[in-house]
Amino acid sequence: MDWFVRDFDDPAYFDIYADKDEDAPREGPALAALLDLPAGSRVLDLPCGWGRLHPYLAAQGWEVVGGDLSPLNLRRHATERPGALVRLDLRALPYRNASADGVFCAFTSWGYFASEAENRRQIEEFSRVLRQGGVLLLDLAGREHLLAATARAGSRWRDFPRLGYAERVRWSGDRRRIRPERTCRGRTFRHDIWIPGDAEVRRILEASGFAPVTAFGGLDGRAWEPRAERWIYRAVRR
Repeated sequence: MDWFVRDFDDPAYFDIYADKDEDAPREGPALAALLDLPAGSRVLDLPCGWGRLHPYLAAQGWEVVGGDLSPLNLRRHATERPGALVRLDLRALPYRNASADGVFCAFTSWGYFASEAENRRQIEEFSRVLRQGGVLLLDLAGREHLLAATARAGSRWRDFPRLGYAERVRWSGDRRRIRPERTCRGRTFRHDIWIPGDAEVRRILEASGFAPVTAFGGLDGRAWEPRAERWIYRAVRR
């Protein structure tokens, strides 16, 4: 079973990521502003998780459609933030060609798949469903920042008592994939996420039909730079 199928559909997932709800009032409006589409636009929130950013997208006057693989997340989304929701696989979106004005992909939700071909397919699917001139907002953790932060922490276990879990972070031998390991509620969760460099991100976006591609180094729209904590790409479907 793929790690994301198991980990994101476990109730402990909500404990581990409880702080993301606290971040939502800061992240949601800022990311919506970077997506920068007119009211009435059809925006796909992929993956939508439990919908923590949905209110800030809907507040723009957009028609927001959420999609996620996890039934548990979709049930919580439907209960707390009702809206149009679809269970889906990011490699094969159930939407028609050129049927959306925007795709919103937040919080490093790219790189989950085992092969580069599968991860590239996710971007190709985003491109396929966007109209010409449509916009993808791809919000990633900065690779250089992650490498530096994890080097400082080492591979030791760290406790997060407020959230009820412990974590250690390691990399694959080739430093291409980050592998956080967490224990919560007596269970162990092991993520395995491909973390591409900036040149790789741009290459895949451009090969998938996006140009121009603008990169930001933070939620405030500051200029991109290699050591930024977040690499946020606004890519226009040509």
